[in-house]
Amino acid sequence: MAEDLEFYKITGAGNDFILGDNRHGRWAAHPLERLSRGLCRRALSVGADGLILIENSNRARFRIRIFNSDGTQTRMCGNGARCAARFAFLKVIAGRQMTMETPSGVLEAEILSNGAVRVEVPGSAENPRRLEITGGGRRIPCLLTHTGVPHAVVFVKDVEKVPVASLGAMLRRAPELGAEGANVDFVSVEDGPPFPVRTFERGVEGETLACGTGVTAAARVLRHLGKAGDRVEMRVRSGQVLAVEIDPSRVGKPLFRLTGEARVVYRGYLSQESLAEALA
Repeated sequence: MAEDLEFYKITGAGNDFILGDNRHGRWAAHPLERLSRGLCRRALSVGADGLILIENSNRARFRIRIFNSDGTQTRMCGNGARCAARFAFLKVIAGRQMTMETPSGVLEAEILSNGAVRVEVPGSAENPRRLEITGGGRRIPCLLTHTGVPHAVVFVKDVEKVPVASLGAMLRRAPELGAEGANVDFVSVEDGPPFPVRTFERGVEGETLACGTGVTAAARVLRHLGKAGDRVEMRVRSGQVLAVEIDPSRVGKPLFRLTGEARVVYRGYLSQESLAEALA
């Protein structure tokens, strides 16, 4: 008889994930794209923004595979990587300082003494690119940058008044952003620091309470425009504050480091009936 699967539910400043240990292939016995869609459905299953599996790696202490709530895989997730680091530490897979392999490269992470988690975030040293994207019948200026995944950063006066669900959905697929589109971050420079940011995420296809790569992208743009320095604090939708350190002198290493909470919500087991429902 098949055994139940152990998982942890961990939230990174409101960006929540289901974490599982797949080093022995137990999770891979299931079609993971379908499983991610099923398990991430709120009210019907565990509910989360994504599923992250820890696997063996020849390049780092472990490897992570990141599945969005729609079942697609993504190359990078800043908060997800921080949650994966906390999970690996709690499961004694890694110590306080660790390396993890992601589709975007090998990253360093650290469990800090105050319980926060710091992780490197990949990104291009190239300056953000200015462009206009089409939404709601008008042209909206933004700056496009890459922090493991593409982000279009849009400046607004008041993030609370932005219809993120509708406008974000339109802009996310704007033809100017390419075939796969981009995540969209709405940022205000008038109310910070910490600067408020709201993000419409690809793969989730909606607003999340926090987005690590989005926070990093917004911080990168703010520094580029001279609105912030090498350490930028951003307030996400959950009310939590995430800090981004930007160091262009880190030759051969990622320019960005993201720090914030990665809190265990609960630990549980996926029963066979739960797995069957998720895969139905």
